[in-house]
Amino acid sequence: MKRILGLFALLILSTLPTLAQSEGYPKFEAGGGFLYRDYGAQFQENTNEIGWWATADYNVKSWIGFGGDFDGGYAHPFHADTHHYTVMFGPTVYPLGHHRLTPFAKAMFGLSHFNFPDFDFSDTAFAWSAGAGVDWRFTHHIAFRLGELDFEQDRNFAGCCSSADPVQNGFKAKVGVIVNF
Repeated sequence: MKRILGLFALLILSTLPTLAQSEGYPKFEAGGGFLYRDYGAQFQENTNEIGWWATADYNVKSWIGFGGDFDGGYAHPFHADTHHYTVMFGPTVYPLGHHRLTPFAKAMFGLSHFNFPDFDFSDTAFAWSAGAGVDWRFTHHIAFRLGELDFEQDRNFAGCCSSADPVQNGFKAKVGVIVNF
């Protein structure tokens, strides 16, 4: 009986290290989805943009990764088409690691490009964004971006006209799908 209890105790003790291990985290994540960008402009209804976003992140540890965000938004202010694209790179922090619900925060830096095809005019300038969101892991490889909200500042149109404000502040809201590898 003592041998059986000793063997049972040894078996229990041998499983303790597996309880301390994390469930793992994805080394690489890529995804995309729907984007809504709001500039809060009161003077014209159609300045807010609807579009797409894509992301790719390499996770160095379970709590930090580095990657890129790419997005395109489209609007029709002043009865003219507007295309707005951003390409940004930076860190993503997962304060609680990767679990079924994974909150994150990110700071991104890069370029903003506005294109006005009706006027044959475009401008590219520095941009940055900071935000947070949460992903819900549906399966081992598929997660849903339940929501991400970013503050974004673009520095376009600094030299185009004397009255132009060279800083555009806005918010981006994103939902979509993430694939984990």
